[in-house]
Amino acid sequence: MKFATLFALGVCLLLVSCGGGSAGPAPVVNIAFESAKGALGIASTFSWTSTYATSCAGQDGLIGVQPLAGSKSVTLNARGQFKYTMVCSGPGGTTSATAVLQIPLAVLSSSYENSAAATEALGSQPMAGNAVAFADFFQDGSYSMVSHTLEYDPSNLASATSYGRIQFWKQVDGAWQDKTSQLMSDTTGCLHPRKAIVADFNQSGRPSVLFACHGFDASPYPGESMHLLLSKADGTYSHLRLPFIGYFHSASAADVNGDGYPDVVVADPLVEGKPYVLLNQQNGSFSKDTTRFHPAVAGQKIYTAELINFYDPGKYDVFLGGYEQSGNWPAAILVNDGAGRFPAGVRLPSVSGFGLPTDIVFKNGYIFLARTIDASTNFYGGAAIQKINFQTSESSLIHEHYGAYANGRTWINWIRPHSWNIVSMDQSYGVTVAR
Repeated sequence: MKFATLFALGVCLLLVSCGGGSAGPAPVVNIAFESAKGALGIASTFSWTSTYATSCAGQDGLIGVQPLAGSKSVTLNARGQFKYTMVCSGPGGTTSATAVLQIPLAVLSSSYENSAAATEALGSQPMAGNAVAFADFFQDGSYSMVSHTLEYDPSNLASATSYGRIQFWKQVDGAWQDKTSQLMSDTTGCLHPRKAIVADFNQSGRPSVLFACHGFDASPYPGESMHLLLSKADGTYSHLRLPFIGYFHSASAADVNGDGYPDVVVADPLVEGKPYVLLNQQNGSFSKDTTRFHPAVAGQKIYTAELINFYDPGKYDVFLGGYEQSGNWPAAILVNDGAGRFPAGVRLPSVSGFGLPTDIVFKNGYIFLARTIDASTNFYGGAAIQKINFQTSESSLIHEHYGAYANGRTWINWIRPHSWNIVSMDQSYGVTVAR
């Protein structure tokens, strides 16, 4: 009996000395940045520790043999997600851990610049709604999408309670996936969204979104309020309804009055009857200013507005487009006088048969206007893209189309630059024209 006890104890001691069949515990590795979000050109520091390890080496952005514990600073000059992996080995095996630093995409100074930069990067995309915009909404260094659906039937007044839905989308394995619940809970939008614009309205360093809406699209054209998605410190969005009623067919954002906060120019042809400015009050609200444009804009059928720097850097002028060939407003640039007012303009060449500009691109000294047939003839019966030399006003058509495109629509809503082309933002049009 005593021999059996000693034998069992000996087996036990043998197993302990062998670590129960293992050479020892596996290494434990921890690595993390002080903040998971960094800034372009600014140093970010990560630290790591290891336990039960005898050697460590870096992978991804951390290359070569490393100490068992330490810290490093990195300064990045590109945006996106950057990985730093530590692999540590010991008698018990090998373990790795990864830290990720995110450098979000910048929010540019105007909504036009934000839209143009997104299409330059992405090209035409499948649109998930009637009004769509792209920015780094998830702050991961890549473009994501916000969309607003149109749910009602403009020919049926009874459907005027069918409000659209706002959604946020991320690209996952090359496909857009709905990730709205990560950013916002209140998804009920306006009745008829027309345009989505991106700007940093509260100077948070993150993109916010304004939806220009115009309400029931038939007489008596009552108009409706715009919707603002304002970024919050926790990365989510507040959903605000602005207290202005209008037929907001277009909107554009940039700093008009020089206080560093983006203001908004709106085209409201049917309620206010003219374009005007919403001045940013720096607290998520705006004040209405109808005095900044030349009085000649009143009563004109102006449907398109875009703030673009045509002349002096940092000073945004306004493109206004309306019904040219119905005896109304010509396509024109109203020049910023340096005080955020637009007293005089420069008329742009018209195009016979296509009297309504719906969108504009300004690139490398040329203006490109998306146009459609206006109400004087076959309203929205065809589309064209006009190219104008900004210095000489020489004009030509680089695209002309009658009837429906493959998506069933007869006019192009948004055009943007991509590579050496002008493209429809909405992939379903299939429009790509060399510029």
